[in-house]
Amino acid sequence: MVTPNTNTAAVPVQHADNTNSSMDVDSAAPRAAAPDSDDEGDCNNDVLIGPDLNQHRSLKDEKVYRQFIMKNGLHVVIVSDTLAMGQRHEHGHFDEADSGYESESSSVEESADGEEGADEYHEEGEDEHEDEHADGDEDDGIRKAAAAMVVHAGSFHDPLCCQGTAHYLEHMLFMGTKKYPSENAYDAFLQKNGGSDNAFTELEYTLFHFDVCQEQLFEALDMFGQFFVSPLLLPDAMDRELNAIESEFQLSKNADECRVQELMCHTGKDPKEHPFGKFSWGNTQSLKDIPEANGVDVIQMIRKFYNQYYYASNMNLVVIGAYSLDELQEKVVKCFSDVPPEARESSPLHITLKNKGTFQETRRSPIEDFGMPFPSSSLGRLYRIVPVKDRHSLTITWQLPPQTDWKAKPADYISHLLGHESGGSILSALKAKSWVNACSAGLGSGGHENASSHALFSFTLVLSEEGVSNWIEIVSSVYIYIGMVRYHCQSPDGLPPYIYDELKSVQEMAYRYHDEPSPDELVEDIAEATTCAYLPPERLLDGNSLLQQFNGEAIKDLLDKYFTPTNSRIDLLSSSFGQESDFHDTMENVSLSSMAATSATCCAGNNFSRETAGEPLREPNFGTRYWCHAISDAVLSSWENLREARPAPHKSLLGLPPLNPYIPTKFDLKPLPEDDPHSHPLVHCSLKICIQAGRKQNWYPATVVRHCRRSSSVLLSFEDEDEKWHRIDDDHSLDAIKPGFKGTFDSKDVKYKVIGVPREGEGAVMMYGDESDYHVEDGIHFPAIPPPSPEAQLPRLVSSTKGVKVYHLQDRKFKRPIAELRMQIACAGANQSPFVRACSDLFVKLVADALVETCYQATTCELGSSIFCSDVGYTIRVHGFDHKLLSLAQHILAVFFSFREDSETLPDIIKEGRFDACLEILLRNYHNSGMQASRFCTDIRLRCIRPTIWSCSSKAKSLDGITVASFSRVVSSLLRQVNVDALYHGNISLSDAKEAETLIHRSITSPDSTILPRKKMSSQQVIKLPLTQENQIVIAPTKDANEPNTAVEVYFQVDTDCIKKRVLVDLLEHILYEPLFDALRTKEQFGYQVSCGIRWTFGVIGMSFRVVTACKSAREATDRLQNF
Repeated sequence: MVTPNTNTAAVPVQHADNTNSSMDVDSAAPRAAAPDSDDEGDCNNDVLIGPDLNQHRSLKDEKVYRQFIMKNGLHVVIVSDTLAMGQRHEHGHFDEADSGYESESSSVEESADGEEGADEYHEEGEDEHEDEHADGDEDDGIRKAAAAMVVHAGSFHDPLCCQGTAHYLEHMLFMGTKKYPSENAYDAFLQKNGGSDNAFTELEYTLFHFDVCQEQLFEALDMFGQFFVSPLLLPDAMDRELNAIESEFQLSKNADECRVQELMCHTGKDPKEHPFGKFSWGNTQSLKDIPEANGVDVIQMIRKFYNQYYYASNMNLVVIGAYSLDELQEKVVKCFSDVPPEARESSPLHITLKNKGTFQETRRSPIEDFGMPFPSSSLGRLYRIVPVKDRHSLTITWQLPPQTDWKAKPADYISHLLGHESGGSILSALKAKSWVNACSAGLGSGGHENASSHALFSFTLVLSEEGVSNWIEIVSSVYIYIGMVRYHCQSPDGLPPYIYDELKSVQEMAYRYHDEPSPDELVEDIAEATTCAYLPPERLLDGNSLLQQFNGEAIKDLLDKYFTPTNSRIDLLSSSFGQESDFHDTMENVSLSSMAATSATCCAGNNFSRETAGEPLREPNFGTRYWCHAISDAVLSSWENLREARPAPHKSLLGLPPLNPYIPTKFDLKPLPEDDPHSHPLVHCSLKICIQAGRKQNWYPATVVRHCRRSSSVLLSFEDEDEKWHRIDDDHSLDAIKPGFKGTFDSKDVKYKVIGVPREGEGAVMMYGDESDYHVEDGIHFPAIPPPSPEAQLPRLVSSTKGVKVYHLQDRKFKRPIAELRMQIACAGANQSPFVRACSDLFVKLVADALVETCYQATTCELGSSIFCSDVGYTIRVHGFDHKLLSLAQHILAVFFSFREDSETLPDIIKEGRFDACLEILLRNYHNSGMQASRFCTDIRLRCIRPTIWSCSSKAKSLDGITVASFSRVVSSLLRQVNVDALYHGNISLSDAKEAETLIHRSITSPDSTILPRKKMSSQQVIKLPLTQENQIVIAPTKDANEPNTAVEVYFQVDTDCIKKRVLVDLLEHILYEPLFDALRTKEQFGYQVSCGIRWTFGVIGMSFRVVTACKSAREATDRLQNF
């Protein structure tokens, strides 16, 4: 036991008694079309039907869409989920009768994890080997229904005297309504019916969403609708929920990205001049202390805010369900007609509507008039910022006018050029100098970066320690690149057409074949699209995803007018200025006027000393320390000169992106094998067979189990397990085979009717009858548990040698030109000591670093890859469009195994300086690991039960004095004795799998290499905890002395994995989650993060209960969890 400091991370560990325990795809089938009535301007049940959305669906989207405006002005998009409708009819679900519900439960799982991921190092454990929701795949049952409501009011609309009001109100709407007054009625109902809910507050809108089982959609909609009719907003609930707001703020208070964002707001225009300067988070100080000191009644302000902005014509609703469009429309109108059409009270930021109540309606927000967020006094300046973590980054931010050109998206084009990572890019040139390790560019997705008043374009570079002192030269390279792009814009030929063509092509294929979103994600995405006032209503589905046209003049105009040194600010975040934990003084509010006075005496330069720079300034909400320096006129003038339109000097190593070799051009689906028994759409369908016996017709239930392509016959399995082949009279497409379809076998001697169709990729559907069969009870399946997956849907071993096993699975479900190759490379002694594991971590970073230019090009073509190390060795994953997948895999494996050849030096592909750069990154990641209490707590739990997990501190210590030679010896030794298991699945044939096998064999084979026997592969051990009534408690202080949160995790180990026990623990989680959340989070306010969940650790099932709190001690949280 370690004596705790003020903040601790405690992990009680207990064992549970488990005795009760260019694209040419012509094969696309016709899809469901919108009803004829869905023409713009049609009226239907007192609604105005809008433009057709269905013509802009992606290729595999079978859902049917309709948009309409209700009489009260509410804009609605409804989605008929045709797949779920098919499930509904097949499985006999959905009793339309109302069902009751119980209160006193919740399923809200809000996450305010403020941990940034740019350079966070996660130890092996949860991320690689634990699955919190091991079998929570929604695909195992009928898809849920979902809804989202967006209100066009957010933190920009907060009153100055009560900042955080929009966020506060978002929380309060969940706390009961007049029709459903129980504080937890809504959450309890959703939890009982397999649903969940959440909400978030942006700067110009607030979005609420939920999902629920299909048969309870309409009752959930009625409860949801009352949020916007008559919420209670009770004082007692408001007092308690303010603690949740404070807890949410405390969870993110030490997140560097949140701190930098708030600093930008603080150093922007005064909140009285621009809402960008407001404190959007809200906390106890802004929502209680300051208002009370100024005589402001916060409860009245909340109610006033609701009355000002929560009205129908200021909202958009999206609903998806397994019902017809007419059914959905009828219920939506019923549930939301009482939402008031107009604001109950006037507001200074009231949105003006032209052509109101029509689909030619235009929305104009007064926020547009605020203009740019930064005053001239904030521009042309350098902000040196003290981080919480050990890190170095430089961000150049240019302020632009609002970006509303949805067709050309000129800012996205510029971000593609600046953020490119291939040869000739800014990143490539600066990596060669060992100054920069990563970069990102573009407009952010949040409201600070994309607002009605402005846009902020940021270019962020992750620096090395050496790069921090060379920041002026780094920014100079950026302006040289901008000057080069301007040169091409002004040249007679303009920018090379291939750049736009590649971007357009990639976006089109990504949209055409993108994964089906979950219902909850879909409604949220469409709702957010409705906040883009510039987007035509008919392009809600694809307008933000696709490029429609090239606009060279718009690109040139942005670069000429706005990408200038005097229209930018530079934020230099570096632990070389110290870390927050190095300072111990109390936080004081610093006014903008005092900031300006201090800044005027300082001038930015490469040389900086904390000792001579004076005391840093403080941002008042997060307490971020910083120095603000004016950049000298000489430096600004030199940058202005560098951005002049001219070719980049040869020595700069800068150039436009090369042609991308990874853009796929083949999208055809690979045919199934000739002998595949599942190659006909009737296979796995449930039929009724009519067999003539004299004058009498007898109907028998049967299931199609096999298909023979050569004889065009299907094998039927009957209820008595008899089987018989029948010849198919007519071939049919997959889309023709639906419940109710009729056909014939054996030259029309045998009639059949389809009564059940499997979902895509599902096994046999076995049903006794349908509505026409009055002899047999309707809708009963056999057996009660679905049959195992058919053999063709399981991975098939296509190669098994001493050193390589390759499994192959051809896709029969998703029907997209997508594939994945996953390889587990086992090495001898991969985890035998902290030093060996640390060398493996460094090796992975070096390989990834060497592959950046190639993998970036592949990534822009939706062809991703990843490499990580584990206890047994390494895992390589390549996934995306199948056309060029093996080409990328071959290159990755070549780089990977190039480290095997020489045991004393690095391979030639590792450029000078990159070993030291990657070592610096790794050590920084080790140092930053566990800075957040909740993550540190989980790491401790894993180390308690996994003896082979080496701590980051032990790995970092083992690297003291490491040399290239000592590193190379370890890695070369690991790679010379390997064993590979691979799975290649997706749109790939057996011959493709054989090609992958050949590629792997060739890669691992060398004169010096041998095969690792499987019996010598590292074993995965989990400590079996003793059965005891006494808690085994581990207490440790947080790594960051300024971490405001305490994390407690109570872990119960159950047993080794089996389906029954996993289901039981899942059920237990489902039963306990909402009461735990309701008691500890909602009522007793222990903290913002309260949860429980199943844990799966290398085949061992467990369950953990977690509280992260800034207001309770570890002992209080532990005792409360134990009592629960």
